[in-house]
Amino acid sequence: MVALLWILAVLLLVLTLVDPRRLWYATTAWQFKHPEANEPSGASFALGRVVSGIGAVGFGLAAIVSTAGSVAPLSQDRLDSAGYSAARELTGSYGKYGSPGVSQITDAIGRDDVEVREGRTVNDDDRSFGESYGIQEFYELRGVDDDSITGCMEVSYVGGLFHDGDIDVDVSYAAGSC
Repeated sequence: MVALLWILAVLLLVLTLVDPRRLWYATTAWQFKHPEANEPSGASFALGRVVSGIGAVGFGLAAIVSTAGSVAPLSQDRLDSAGYSAARELTGSYGKYGSPGVSQITDAIGRDDVEVREGRTVNDDDRSFGESYGIQEFYELRGVDDDSITGCMEVSYVGGLFHDGDIDVDVSYAAGSC
């Protein structure tokens, strides 16, 4: 998401700096039999530059704020925000033998100052042999520099050795230890 904001900001900045008349001839003039007769006015080109400049500033500020939040020192609020975002990102359909693990959770959190540890796994063992059963996997998130900053990621799904097809994984996050 942050990368997209940076790309849009740079693209709009480039459009602001490029000669709008040359850009119009390169992208749109080919559609007209007599492009000189259909060329937009100077005011139209100026307005395009102003709108692109305002957009570049807006997307640039959003990118700076987003980037600053991801590189700012870890706090419980920042971990909670990253945890909830990662839970939304990781929820979905996975292959038969796949579910989010430590590496996928670490990537979704997107911070080097958070350690992800695999916790306990709870199985619904009341099923007969060969049936799918409920599985809950817990992952503890802990600040590398500050052990008091903690979170818990719960990955729930119905699976097992004989489960047919893909599995639908539900991921939730809660502040505090697992």
